[in-house]
Amino acid sequence: MGDKVISEQLAGEYVIDGRRVEVTRLVWRDAEGLSYDITDAVTGALLRDESFDEYPTEDQVREALDERI
Repeated sequence: MGDKVISEQLAGEYVIDGRRVEVTRLVWRDAEGLSYDITDAVTGALLRDESFDEYPTEDQVREALDERI
C-alpha cells in the first residue's frame, strides 16, 4: 500500500514454540479497513513482507515463522 500509516496499535500476541510474536493493527490514511503486521517481539523484525487483511490466526503466524527459517 503506498499510503501512510496514521495509527499503529499492539493488537495481541502469540507464543509459538517459545518465540513471542506481536500482532500490530495498522490504520492507513487513504485506505479502507485495517491491516495487521506480525513482528518478532524481541527484535522488532517484521516476519512477513505483506500485511494481513484480517487478524492472523495462530496457523498463519506459524506458517510465517516457518518461512523465515
